[in-house]
Amino acid sequence: MCCIIFQIREYHIPSGTSTITQFALGILGLVFILIAIRQVGRFSFRIWQVMLAGAVLTLLTGQISPHDALHAINPGVMLFLLGMFIIGEGVKNSGLLEDCITGICRYATSGDMLLILIVVTMGGLSAILMNDTIAIIGAPLILILAGRFGVSKPGAMIALCFAVTTGSVFSPIGNPQNYLIASYVPHMSPYLLFLSGLCIPTLLSMGIICLFLRPLFQGAGRPDDGCLIQKTSADIRRGAVYLSFILIFIGIGLQIAHGLMGIGWAVPIEYIAIIAAMPVLLCSSDRISVLKNLDWCTLIFFASMFVLMQSVYDTGFFQGFLPKTGGTDILIVLVFGILLSQFISNVPFVALFQPVLLTPEVSPSIVLALAAGSTIAGNLTILGAASNVIILAQAERYGVHVPMTIFCRYGIPVTICQTCIYAAYLTVMP
Repeated sequence: MCCIIFQIREYHIPSGTSTITQFALGILGLVFILIAIRQVGRFSFRIWQVMLAGAVLTLLTGQISPHDALHAINPGVMLFLLGMFIIGEGVKNSGLLEDCITGICRYATSGDMLLILIVVTMGGLSAILMNDTIAIIGAPLILILAGRFGVSKPGAMIALCFAVTTGSVFSPIGNPQNYLIASYVPHMSPYLLFLSGLCIPTLLSMGIICLFLRPLFQGAGRPDDGCLIQKTSADIRRGAVYLSFILIFIGIGLQIAHGLMGIGWAVPIEYIAIIAAMPVLLCSSDRISVLKNLDWCTLIFFASMFVLMQSVYDTGFFQGFLPKTGGTDILIVLVFGILLSQFISNVPFVALFQPVLLTPEVSPSIVLALAAGSTIAGNLTILGAASNVIILAQAERYGVHVPMTIFCRYGIPVTICQTCIYAAYLTVMP
């Protein structure tokens, strides 16, 4: 990216502020605990509600001023998410995703082929439309697909979780934490950096998913009643969605051309998302409905997260926690990102630690290790990524429950193998 949209400011912590520091860290700890358990007695909490309460508490207790809280919110990230959510609504309301699932159904000749098509298609779409978007609109359709082929519905949901998580690793717009990371390395072309450093290990990691999940897709049978999933909607013209994709690819092309040859203008990623979203809004027959159906809760979550993480960062507690450079530090950053993301989720982890890791002298390998580790954390346990929560919450609406034990039975070996792949590649090919 050609400029930094936002950067968390560093403060000198004055003496005598230990009580304030402890209080801010206490709020953070309480938020992380509630995010992990999400239920106290009869009361259940959603992630965005917990994060919003934490941000409000920091304001009420004076941990951060209203002025600093407002400036802590990253406008680039908010615009990026808004644009991608609008495009996701366009894909859903135009019926394109239903056709994509119908295509998977048509070409899946066996359980192995069905698994490969789900992983490749859903993972590839996540790299373009962001993993949370595919999680929202893909879960019900994959459940229908699993029912048609007679395979395990919990297994299909696990495959979708792994696919959208892993497929999003090599794209700076594949998930919110990658965008956060890309916004902090303006001296590097984000698309060139991510594609050159993470594409090959991500393809290998997708193969690992297929290898370990094969038993869940054995015995699949082709549906006797055809492959049509459901009638497509005409709320949004497909031409508008195709135009959005074209604009995204043009923006990506400009980014890559600027990074390789220094020509043209490296369009900021958030501008690409907003410009690409315009055709969907302008060509929709019901723009108000499109805007109402956006995932506003996730936007509230991110705004609140920036406020809370700024107040914690101002304490100075975490500044020296992680290494900045060095070959063996790649594995440390990968493992630390995977493990800590289980407790605070990957986006808060990146928001909290990116000022520590992403300094001007940091090596590209450390940048990519932070992106890979914080993302594949979603393959270890359900709590490792918001996309997992989205997918499994939708599955439960259809009566499909995926226990943590089943998820981890496949997630632990998959994550270990993927960690080894990324660590080896980033170390050998810095």
